[in-house]
Amino acid sequence: MALDIIRNQKSKKEGMFAIDVGCGHGADTLELLKQGWKVLATDAEENGLRLLKESVDKSYKKNLKTAKIPFEEFENAKLKKCDLLNASYCLPFCKPEFFEILWNKISDTIKTGGMFSGQFFGQNDEWAGNKDMTFLKIKKVNELFRDFEVLYFEEKDEDGKTASGDSKHWHVFSVIAEKLA
Repeated sequence: MALDIIRNQKSKKEGMFAIDVGCGHGADTLELLKQGWKVLATDAEENGLRLLKESVDKSYKKNLKTAKIPFEEFENAKLKKCDLLNASYCLPFCKPEFFEILWNKISDTIKTGGMFSGQFFGQNDEWAGNKDMTFLKIKKVNELFRDFEVLYFEEKDEDGKTASGDSKHWHVFSVIAEKLA
């Protein structure tokens, strides 16, 4: 959806650059590459980055860089300003004591006019008792985007399944926003 919004808002420029935070095995990264983006894919797990590199078509490899960057180390990471920062279902896995630092780095890394796309878990999520994860109230999510224009916002508070097929109650805020300042 974020790519559609960007495509409709901006004339496609050469060299559009995205950072895919917590990329895992790289499904979003692969889509960005297919659409002509240059991508820095980051993850805390070397195995996911290896799987991503192995799955990338040779014609896209020149547009892909990867970096093993745990959330705890984001503050010191040297990141180029990006047109899109994608954080699909990864930010809740940041330990609460590092979340504010991580968010500030994310916000600073997005160019003015650039986009954020990602999810946050809410207080009603089944995993909310996990002290190693970050869960936010809607007010806090709104505060994070004070320097953005929110283009898409959806809150889901419902039963569903995990990627592995297990039943789970989800409380998820999905956000696409354009950086204003």
